[in-house]
Amino acid sequence: MPNTQIIWDQALIEKYNYSGPRYTSYPTALEFHQEFSEAEFETACHQYPERKLSLYVHIPFCHKLCYYCGCNKVITRHQEKADVYLDALALEIAQRAALCGPRQVSQLHWGGGTPTFLTKEQITRLMNLLREHFDFDADAEISIEIDPRRIELDMLDHLRQEGFNRISIGVQ
Repeated sequence: MPNTQIIWDQALIEKYNYSGPRYTSYPTALEFHQEFSEAEFETACHQYPERKLSLYVHIPFCHKLCYYCGCNKVITRHQEKADVYLDALALEIAQRAALCGPRQVSQLHWGGGTPTFLTKEQITRLMNLLREHFDFDADAEISIEIDPRRIELDMLDHLRQEGFNRISIGVQ
């Protein structure tokens, strides 16, 4: 194996040597503000009716706190708390789907928290709600974040049966 030397671009390192926001989504959290009205949201939903949708569903529940986590989360071992959340989510899904019209969904991502905090029954319930209100492409990317420390093979099988075809493993 040849001896290679790594050449560092010190100017580039110094240019970006500062703290910035966590970049986990677009738009970033800093782009959201209270002044963005419901009317503006509705206008944005109707602006590009020919474009496909990419949906994000936040499942804020976790069994335990990870010291590095900066996400919006609820730490609990009571899975029934998720049922109340799913009831509220069902209302929001119906409202948002009505705004989006008959546009197809090309991507769906469940993030958290830990979405696999949900029971298999709760996962099925939520997927059924989404399928009831949105039209998914046959080849839609359907992804979910999992905690590799708490996942069982039967849950992975269930996720596949529900249509998930991509997993995101949080390794910190």
